[in-house]
Amino acid sequence: MPIHALGGCMYVERVALRNIKGFTEAELDFSGDDGKHAGWAVITGDNGSGKTAFLKSICMAVLGPDDSRVLIPDLRGWVTEGEDSGSISVEVKPHHDFDRTAKGGFRVQNTFWAEIEFKREGESWAISSADVYRNKKKGAFNGPWSVGTPGWFSLGYGPFRRLYGSSPDAQRLMVIPGRVPRFATLFKEDATLGECEQWVKQLNYKKLEEQESEKIALDGLLEILNDDFLRQGVSVRGVNSEGIWLTDSAGRNMPLADMSEGYRSALAMLIDIFRHMVDVYGAVDLTAKSEDGSSYVNRPGVVVIDEVDSHLHPAWQREIGFWLKKHFPLVQFIVTTHSPLVCQAADRGRIYHMAQPGSGELPFRLDENDFNRVIAGKPDQILISPAFGMPHTRSPKAVMANRQHSRLRAKQLSGKLSKNEERELEQLSLFAD
Repeated sequence: MPIHALGGCMYVERVALRNIKGFTEAELDFSGDDGKHAGWAVITGDNGSGKTAFLKSICMAVLGPDDSRVLIPDLRGWVTEGEDSGSISVEVKPHHDFDRTAKGGFRVQNTFWAEIEFKREGESWAISSADVYRNKKKGAFNGPWSVGTPGWFSLGYGPFRRLYGSSPDAQRLMVIPGRVPRFATLFKEDATLGECEQWVKQLNYKKLEEQESEKIALDGLLEILNDDFLRQGVSVRGVNSEGIWLTDSAGRNMPLADMSEGYRSALAMLIDIFRHMVDVYGAVDLTAKSEDGSSYVNRPGVVVIDEVDSHLHPAWQREIGFWLKKHFPLVQFIVTTHSPLVCQAADRGRIYHMAQPGSGELPFRLDENDFNRVIAGKPDQILISPAFGMPHTRSPKAVMANRQHSRLRAKQLSGKLSKNEERELEQLSLFAD
């Protein structure tokens, strides 16, 4: 299906939390200023502000209570301390061509609510469906929550997107049927993306046996990977029984295992997104060509990524959002970050900030002026915007030195500076405004 024929798809329209973790109340709209959803939405906030909990909440509502129990067997701590219940409500916008119900069709309203709640039951906690906004409608039950329904593409990645080192328990989680493995790294720090390299090796093996769909999938993946995703002249040389091999700008060949963690984690995540796309949509017609000749994936969905800047050089942080948007133009990316450079890829006003718990401030979306300051600003200007809220970008040493310089300069102008203070003033000139 050509890209222009696609309207909406499974996107996140709104998220509302009540008494979840540090959020007594939170509601954010993830549609753009023009009503569209695909693109780059960025959530900022200090450590401990709830960014990860917010992403997990989205994924749990999309998965439903049964799959959420698999990922979080211990529900303690999810409800705000002192409360007996909490709810997560996500308004979902489906695509009527790709997202199907359990009966094969789709016969619900333009959007519907996927909602779960946690309730205290004696000394333990239970998770179940909720009815805060959905008004008894069954969209989530018949769609994304129903086992084996086609479409409803969504993925979730945690900050530890490793290829190697999975625990046995986490590894078992990655290979169970259904949608749970797509979110394992977000909920389990010891889960890895090692399955993606095995998948590529299998594609290569079946391609050699002249299996057409595997050939289409592998060729499409390599074409996208080698469109400067790895930067600095690094490209994927090929695949064999030993794994994925890369070539650097000097022409040196090396296995993926020998690359830095930044290369491994970025490549693993991209391959994992592509393999799940193949699993949901099939390889045929999954990719298409843009006007400049580059390949892109022309299927929709939602991908959430916690700390998308992890292990990435600042130059890569600046480019990663623009690259992913170009090559997955119908995907809604919802990411968290501590990097001002990641924010500059945000689309149509979609930068959000999480305040510290106890501050009395609700999560908010940046207004138009502040959004434009981020998109057009330099990193130090972005850091003092509401997206990050830093009072200044200098080190504490530089701030104190600047204050002392100003004090001594005032004494100098009044003619009351001692010889020692003159020498100190000269030394502190480095920190003067």
